[in-house]
Amino acid sequence: MRSFRQLLPVVAALAAVTSAPMTLRAQFPANVQSGARVRLWIPEPYRQAEGPLHRQLLRGTVAGVTPDALLLSINGAGAISIPRGSVRRLEISRGVSRPASAFERAVGGAIGGAVSWALLNDPRRRGGPHYGTDWRAAGVGASWGAGIGALTGLIFPYERWQRVRLRR
Repeated sequence: MRSFRQLLPVVAALAAVTSAPMTLRAQFPANVQSGARVRLWIPEPYRQAEGPLHRQLLRGTVAGVTPDALLLSINGAGAISIPRGSVRRLEISRGVSRPASAFERAVGGAIGGAVSWALLNDPRRRGGPHYGTDWRAAGVGASWGAGIGALTGLIFPYERWQRVRLRR
């Protein structure tokens, strides 16, 4: 049997390993810093029509971070403190990008245009545009849809978000 002096370092190391994750778990990730634009979901007692059920969406700028709370500055409402345990989802803004918005909407427009033009094509129609095959109609629809989607993305860009994993 080992003596107490030999077991003491093992017991101390075991205690440090088991207690350290508890203190580290309650912190926000490193990329959530003051000045960062974030959106987060917190619990809501009533069912919501838009977004996740029973969740309220907040957008704002991080005014400060403590180990157990996030100080969020919201336009028109000042700064509010949100407990870390009540945050269900947290995302950081990657900014507004016209090229990224144009590309994403062009892809969506190409898919939608190809499907709709292929479904609406009737090769036996006499009047109006008609194409010999559905594949040709899909190609024309994809090109129109991509062009309209890209133009829409350039004119109306949107903010892109990156999800931040929170340890529970």
